[in-house]
Amino acid sequence: MINQSVDVLIVGGGLTGATLLLAMQGLGYSTLLLESKPLAITSQTDFDARSLALSPATQRVLNTLGVWPEVSEKSGFAKSRLHATEDGPLGYVIEMPHISKALHDHLPKEQVLAPATLTRLDIDQKTAYITTPDGDEYAIKAQLIVAEDGVESSIRRWCGLGVSRKEFHQNAIVANVACSLPHDHRAFERFLPEGPMALLPLQAQRMALVWANTPKTTQRLMALNDAAFLKELQQQFGYKLGRFTKIGTRTTFPLRQILMPKQIHWPVVFIGNAAHTLHPVAGQGFNLGLRDVACLAQAIKEHGLSPDMLEQYRQMRTTDQKNIMQLT
Repeated sequence: MINQSVDVLIVGGGLTGATLLLAMQGLGYSTLLLESKPLAITSQTDFDARSLALSPATQRVLNTLGVWPEVSEKSGFAKSRLHATEDGPLGYVIEMPHISKALHDHLPKEQVLAPATLTRLDIDQKTAYITTPDGDEYAIKAQLIVAEDGVESSIRRWCGLGVSRKEFHQNAIVANVACSLPHDHRAFERFLPEGPMALLPLQAQRMALVWANTPKTTQRLMALNDAAFLKELQQQFGYKLGRFTKIGTRTTFPLRQILMPKQIHWPVVFIGNAAHTLHPVAGQGFNLGLRDVACLAQAIKEHGLSPDMLEQYRQMRTTDQKNIMQLT
């Protein structure tokens, strides 16, 4: 057993967890990031790459951390010009491999333990027990444990905390499609009887599709071959982008809203998808998680590592989370 002590242990090396590790640099606290999977090593994208919609506030956070210049290319993101000026876009669309690699390239490697799995958490002793694929075992004691371990957080179960769930009785179909006309960096959203359909601009003449339907309709659409699916998509969307000529791999997942009423349980704090999961209608999930990161880093800087700091963080985040939940 390898014993180790750190000030802050971040469990979850996704985009939000990686951003928090970068935000902790220079604050004077020893920090370790734990991730169960190998970190991204490539920014290569293919036709099926997943995408994120980023708000201007998220862009400013990434710029402050020095990540934005590596993911922002004139031909690599899209602007929504609805009531926006040329130099003040409402948002950006970035393919996930680009932003994932940019974040992970900036991480101090000596502060990352990946791949490694959290197997047990002793809240009273503030100790996390971890194993690696090579069979190494760690006991890591931390003053603060940040849980960013996803929607079905194992740390949440170990803390005995619950969530508030709202089922939308919809499933999202996600895929990339090619169109015959240039998108001109425009995003589209249609509100159909069974749920919203969003098309977000990517590089070249590709669009990222997120289409919400009832489970029954989703099952029918997923069973169609590519030509039949594109035909139905064309009928529902129209011809603002010309004809849809190609579709990548289709994936689907159920849509639900999940919120932890209690997101702090000293010495643990929950952020990102572990604390809240949204309907994708407004593309606000990652943006909300990054504001968690910014506020947590600010609270730590101003109040140190203590229960009072977490209470300050809770007060900073409650209104924003409530408003976004109600909006979406």
